[in-house]
Amino acid sequence: MNSKETHPLRERVVGATFPREGDIPYWTSPPIQYVYTKTAPLAAGAYTWVDQPGDMTPVRPVRNTLLYYFRDITLYADIEEADFSAALDVTPQFRPSLRGSGNRAVLFREPILMPRFLQNFGYRLFWETNQTPERLLGSFRGTLTQTPALIGKTSITLTAIISAQEIKDRNYVDQFKKMYPLVGGR
Repeated sequence: MNSKETHPLRERVVGATFPREGDIPYWTSPPIQYVYTKTAPLAAGAYTWVDQPGDMTPVRPVRNTLLYYFRDITLYADIEEADFSAALDVTPQFRPSLRGSGNRAVLFREPILMPRFLQNFGYRLFWETNQTPERLLGSFRGTLTQTPALIGKTSITLTAIISAQEIKDRNYVDQFKKMYPLVGGR
């Protein structure tokens, strides 16, 4: 990629200097909680999730004129955590992504492993895109085996919640773009 080309999605991962979480103009940055759930039926003694992306709710566009700050993630299942841990076969992982103009791009560099339930797991990421509109998607991959504690359980549902801020303050967004040029050039 030469310096004249742009990435199909513009991603910025920001250090601790600017912006700091306390600098975000919260009065013009409404919070959003994106939720994704996926149910795996019991088949051949296991509950298996395959990487099939689906819309997170609320289904709302990720706009190219705004900046998004993803704060934390919560991951859990509709069973007891001890039963979840005992049933691990292929550790479930959650991968959020964006889809716009027919392309799918991962939101985080690596999937988030789920060896246990995670509550408000800090995952700080600022994101902007040059495509519009885009949808936030989620997917789970992994396998749990049916243990004695899960006998009678015909399916298991995994849930992911991403807490974010949609930063609308034009001055803040412009300052951010000046301080953090695009990876790979414009």
